[in-house]
Amino acid sequence: MNIVCCHGVMGPDENWETRIYNPTKGWKDWLQFMIELEHDVIMQRPYFPHAHALLMKYDEWEKVMDKQDINEDTVLIGHSAGGGFVLKYLSKHPKLKVRQVVLVAPWIDAENFQPFGFYKDLMLDNNLATQAEFGIDLMISDDDMPHIKSSFEKITKNISDIRIHQFSDRGHFIDAELPEIMPIIKF
Repeated sequence: MNIVCCHGVMGPDENWETRIYNPTKGWKDWLQFMIELEHDVIMQRPYFPHAHALLMKYDEWEKVMDKQDINEDTVLIGHSAGGGFVLKYLSKHPKLKVRQVVLVAPWIDAENFQPFGFYKDLMLDNNLATQAEFGIDLMISDDDMPHIKSSFEKITKNISDIRIHQFSDRGHFIDAELPEIMPIIKF
């Protein structure tokens, strides 16, 4: 088993071109440590180029993802824009089979904010759930941003075969730890 964790949009203190990244921000470092310590599983964390909302290009992200070791024993985790990317990647690769998909506050640009159409031609349907042996899990907090809530509504409207994990007071899940994800991952 392996895990591929896809980050979302980077903030102003993170920059792909200069490889500046703040590893103490967010729960992904914590998750990688816990998974590798407790389960002896490798977690891949690719860094996607131009990871700013106005600069994202699907083809660039897809090239990075194609280099990852993804197979029927892979758990795909995506946070925010990374969650939307995982859904689009699966929709573009309908023969790809994975172990499980875990979406943490996914963003799919339901309001068409992103001018270059990163999520254009995203196919949301129950076939996506069939590509994952253990299905799709989606984590959402009731106090997240409106564009995340509209993405959640669009995803759950179109993919009925999805497990929803509702939380309170977690915002956009940017804390240093995310212990709630551990029992969701199917090891």
